[in-house]
Amino acid sequence: MLPDTSAKDLTMTFQRHSTRSNASAARRAVAVSLCCLGLLALAGCDKPKEEQKEAAKEAPKEVTLTIESDGDFPYFVPNELAAPTGARVKLTFHHAGEILTQSHNWVLVKPGTMEAVETAGIAAGEANNWLQKDDPNVLAATPLIGKGAHVTFEFIAPAPGDYPFMCTTPGHGEDMHGILHVTEN
Repeated sequence: MLPDTSAKDLTMTFQRHSTRSNASAARRAVAVSLCCLGLLALAGCDKPKEEQKEAAKEAPKEVTLTIESDGDFPYFVPNELAAPTGARVKLTFHHAGEILTQSHNWVLVKPGTMEAVETAGIAAGEANNWLQKDDPNVLAATPLIGKGAHVTFEFIAPAPGDYPFMCTTPGHGEDMHGILHVTEN
């Protein structure tokens, strides 16, 4: 048997429970909305970082390299350099000699072509930097410089691989050479 209640009491009880339910539902809705907004904000934050990473991969890198002769000896120090493919390489070459007056240069060549570049350079002569004009085997080169001088120039690193570099002054290439290691990005 049901307790004796009036319609007014039932309505007030229903409204009280309904108000509690509505308040709980409203709080849940607000909480869910805030969570969704938070997730959207996080998703939006990650996207620019990913885009920045992609842009960094695509953007050409800039690399600064320094190399010099080993005093008056015909050697490069260091004799190994590295750069990522496609990078804008800014290379500074210093002729560190103090006594001998022979000029040096730094010439980057295609693999397996050092001897051909040197032979063609001898034919071209000193007036042409000991380099044949427009030699397809030469990828980058400094002009000849004398003792104590510096030269800085830029070139774009070629495809990945190991590329020899050398001095093309006659007889120097045997000892004055090294490798530029070009790596993947």
